Amino acid sequence: MILEKIRQVYPELTKSQKKLADFIAGSYQEAAFMTASRLARRTHLNEATVIRFAQRLGYPGYPELVRDVQAIVQEELKTRAGPEPGLVDEPFLTSLNGELESLQRAVSHVPPEVGRRLMALLRGRRRIYVVGQGASCYLAGILATGLAGLGLDARATAGDPQSLALALADLEDVDALVGISAGHESREVARAVTAARKRGARTLAVTSSPISEAAQAADLALTCPLNNLFAVPSVGTIAAFLDALVQALASLDRPGARQFGQTVTGIIRQLRSG
Repeated sequence: MILEKIRQVYPELTKSQKKLADFIAGSYQEAAFMTASRLARRTHLNEATVIRFAQRLGYPGYPELVRDVQAIVQEELKTRAGPEPGLVDEPFLTSLNGELESLQRAVSHVPPEVGRRLMALLRGRRRIYVVGQGASCYLAGILATGLAGLGLDARATAGDPQSLALALADLEDVDALVGISAGHESREVARAVTAARKRGARTLAVTSSPISEAAQAADLALTCPLNNLFAVPSVGTIAAFLDALVQALASLDRPGARQFGQTVTGIIRQLRSG
């Protein structure tokens, strides 16, 4: 998928190529219907630069690149039903429909190979640290709690330098770090992902853009595109992704997950009964 290709090579691109990458990552729905010359005019570059950019991503030429962009848009259109009749004037239901549309768009951006790599990245880790700032800090807590419910040693870490430093000091190559950046970019989280990778730990970024600093720093990135229908950035899609991640890991060892859950429930009953 082109967005993953852009994520992987972005740091090595020239300034002009990064300008093209930024435009496609942020406006792929518009780019899908552009010729090479039109894209060049739109980004104030020359057509030769556009062609070299396509080749830098591994395509024979621009037509093959734009077909990949069109494929993303086509997948999104398959899952987009639009609002139900009568919901246009109902803000709450309209927002719910918008959340559904955002999730459907995000799912179309995750190829099966990324799903397989995701499971391989997190399975068998000694410890999983989950970091985030602002609203992402609460999302980190949700993911860590869900993973802990499977019997995994998962810990939510705040995004301030002191908390990140304490977590990174304990990080080894048998661990994993998940950096969550919902909406606004968090440089501290991105730098934590970079530091964790240097220490040999596996890293995952859950972000709104494949060219965000956190996505660039991580071994693997899950991208949840922002929906411009909302007045403020929504975290619903990322929350759904995190829950799906927990459910997917649980499905790989259903008996173990159930047994651990039953053990925890039994202990809670004992504590409550005095």
